[in-house]
Amino acid sequence: MNERQLSGLADWQVNGFQGVDFNHPELTAEQVRTVSESLAAEGVWYYMPTLITNDVDMLEHFITVISQAARQLDSQTAGDTGDGIRCARIVGLHIEGPFISPHDGARGAHPQQYVRPPDVRLPERWQELAGGMIRLMTLSPEWPDSDRMIRRACELGIRVAIGHTLATTEQITAAVTCGATLSTHLGNGLPTLLPRHPNPVWDQLAQPQLWASAIADGFHLPRSVFDVFRQVKGERLFLVSDCTKFAGMPPGQYTSPIGGEVVLTAEGRLHLADNGQLLAGSALSLRQIVEKTVQNGWLTFEQAWEMAAVHPWRFLGEEPPVECKENVVMT
Repeated sequence: MNERQLSGLADWQVNGFQGVDFNHPELTAEQVRTVSESLAAEGVWYYMPTLITNDVDMLEHFITVISQAARQLDSQTAGDTGDGIRCARIVGLHIEGPFISPHDGARGAHPQQYVRPPDVRLPERWQELAGGMIRLMTLSPEWPDSDRMIRRACELGIRVAIGHTLATTEQITAAVTCGATLSTHLGNGLPTLLPRHPNPVWDQLAQPQLWASAIADGFHLPRSVFDVFRQVKGERLFLVSDCTKFAGMPPGQYTSPIGGEVVLTAEGRLHLADNGQLLAGSALSLRQIVEKTVQNGWLTFEQAWEMAAVHPWRFLGEEPPVECKENVVMT
């Protein structure tokens, strides 16, 4: 991007990077460190490892590994680890599922056999395992006990997002009343076809209290939809990558534990090998998404940087660390 320096980006939805999958059974603390180093080199200095729907025991394994790794990397401050290598700070964990819609389309790539109704005992146990590091949880309010789950999660210091949902207008309204504050990757995690109205996109846009995250890689949302999100949500919209382990890898054909055989194009589009129309996840880093929104004319650099480095913090009720602003050079 000419001479612009991208520093201090904050990505609250990272499933993996450069071959490391945070949802792989053999995840290690060393791999978490590797991702933190790689993201920092990309200009992403703050992030939330994201765990998707899985077996409860496996989720608890991931929570333990990542939270311990975060403490080892000194998650309280962004900077180098004593050996001259900068690591991105793990701000918290994002648990995306398993309390999401069980229905095809809305469920996305989440494995159906592990989707389950809300159980307030689980976030309590998970937050204890994480030492308080869980900052965000995505669920669908279409389950009968969702309201109780949302209230309890908020009591535990966890911000609740609505996502992967076919919830009704009334259920979305109730979720916001109970404390939900975000729409996760709004416009995605939905069936290809929805009722004209009402539907979960309109109903979430209509809630002024809800922030929204968006994957603006040019593949997950068309520009017209992204523009509508910007006009409605304003400063309550921020960018996420939702990147998988394929982000940062060279173009080619790979095997995914979820999608099977997938193809990563030179443009960064990840799709199923046997159906080029179906996306198999996201494969661009937040830095690349910022660059792409500017190059394609969706945003100015200043707008993109605000949405990727400032708005994510404000969603958490915080201001970005000063070093973010001081280290970004805009020309």
